Amino acid sequence: NGDGCSSTCRVEVCGDGIPQATAPRLEECDDGNALSGDGCSSQCKTEVWCGDGAVNQASEECDDDGNVSGDGCSSTCKTEECGDGITQSSLEETCDDGNTAENDSCRNDCTVILCGDGIRDPSEFCDDGNNVNGDGCSAFCASEVIK
Repeated sequence: NGDGCSSTCRVEVCGDGIPQATAPRLEECDDGNALSGDGCSSQCKTEVWCGDGAVNQASEECDDDGNVSGDGCSSTCKTEECGDGITQSSLEETCDDGNTAENDSCRNDCTVILCGDGIRDPSEFCDDGNNVNGDGCSAFCASEVIK
């Protein structure tokens, strides 16, 4: 093997299903066909692509063996995270405005700012955990203290 003629007296070629590990036909892979795009190219070189489950350090941040966005690794093999502008329910995000600065509707942890959730956000004067008026903090998270 490796001299152009296999041990079964067949011509050694890329696509014969037998990876040649010696010169002159050094093959990284041989999947039994001469097609590219299936992990082994028509020149018997290993192919990498987004979604193959192996992270290519030169072009990918992640590769989760799929081409679906919203699961932490995008369809372009970029890491999805809070602040990337894509709301990912699998990451328990309820909003993502494309930055990590708090604004009027989205917290910096990618959760929606809601009056009455018990968390006093910068846009709220108070937040007592309910939306009831007359208890000192209004249904709009404003003070009801009369001076």
